[in-house]
Amino acid sequence: METDDQVNGYVVQQDMKDLDIPEVFPKLEISKAIKKSLENKHLSIRKLAEIIGMKHPQILRVTRGDTNYHIETLLRILDALDLELIIKEKENKK
Repeated sequence: METDDQVNGYVVQQDMKDLDIPEVFPKLEISKAIKKSLENKHLSIRKLAEIIGMKHPQILRVTRGDTNYHIETLLRILDALDLELIIKEKENKK
């Protein structure tokens, strides 16, 4: 059985090794932006969870940036914080 590898300190499943993983892991950038927005809005994770009708462990998964979470969870958090996710083509195509 094949094992998982580490990329920038994150575990990458064997079937994902062929993907072009960016230097700055996107989940970390997302979690940083959410944490900064929570701080700027003087909101706790528990209060945000209450506002969007979720349990705080769901939001913790996103703010830790170290585990998988549902896209619906992310989108609800971003909406509540007046943030948006922008998807664009990669700048450095090989």
